[in-house]
Amino acid sequence: MRFFNLPKILLACLLTGGLAHAQGVGASGDITGTVTDPSSAVIANATVTVTDIEKGTKRTVTTDSTGDYRALSLLPSTYSVSVAKTGFQTEIAKNVVVTIGQTTVLDFHMKVSGVSEAVEVTTEPPVVDTERSHQANVITEQLIQDLPINRRDYLTFTLLAPGVSNSTRMAADQDFRVKQTPQSGLSFYGSNGRGNSVTVDGGEANDDSGGVRLTLSQDAVQEFQINRSNYSAELGGASGASINIVSKSGTNDLHGSLYAFFRNDAMDARNPFAFTQALQPGQIFDPPNPIFRATLRRTLSTVSNSAVAWASPSKRTGPSSMSPRKAYYRTRKIPSRF
Repeated sequence: MRFFNLPKILLACLLTGGLAHAQGVGASGDITGTVTDPSSAVIANATVTVTDIEKGTKRTVTTDSTGDYRALSLLPSTYSVSVAKTGFQTEIAKNVVVTIGQTTVLDFHMKVSGVSEAVEVTTEPPVVDTERSHQANVITEQLIQDLPINRRDYLTFTLLAPGVSNSTRMAADQDFRVKQTPQSGLSFYGSNGRGNSVTVDGGEANDDSGGVRLTLSQDAVQEFQINRSNYSAELGGASGASINIVSKSGTNDLHGSLYAFFRNDAMDARNPFAFTQALQPGQIFDPPNPIFRATLRRTLSTVSNSAVAWASPSKRTGPSSMSPRKAYYRTRKIPSRF
């Protein structure tokens, strides 16, 4: 009979867990492009180095015979990309942002040089992702931090995307579906909210009934992608949408966060349709009371005067020509017993 050392097993899991972080399906991005010379001819066997600015990690790839390169499965972060080839100036592109599920196209046009020289290239993020045909939106870390939210459920930001609605508030959901059965609460183009696929760092986060196991705090989320339709086969397995969440990871700088969650009715906005109270403090609903009837009579007169104020006296006919109190009862169908 063999005995296992539990502390050693846990230590091995912690060490290997960081290596597999965010390596799952849909939890990464790509950088691709073409390297050419001044005559627009492709350059083969050029060395492309992709460096994570925050972590300092590097990935090195080479261009193929057609001058193309692909750096796949990159963690969502900001990168510096450099291209080097003997006889050419080294090209460097800084602050290249890669978001989850995005393919960034970055082409380089190298210049001939007899001496070692580096040229910094300024890049701008593409307006349209031409490498993929999916309909997707990315909720970045800045949006998660800055947008107001009613409760600390970051998936509710998904409602900001086109074609998404709250499935728990749909009429069909209230009438025909079992309310006790958990669901994601997100309806894509009229779906029932149980056919969505939610992953965290590439691992499945759905339960057996179509709900979501939220095991990640809002402050631990770096960003997440909402694939609404036409996503690739690698994200298959869902009849609705595919939501891919990436958690935050460490960098070379010591950092952290601090937040306070406070909720009180005193901080709520006042209902604009309830500027005055129907009952005064301490007053009870007592129609037989003469004081209460006098107060109600004044309130109804005020409402009636406001309701008929749009018509001039010469054009008032029917109920509008009556007294405010009788006009109010006639139009509102309220019995005049006060």
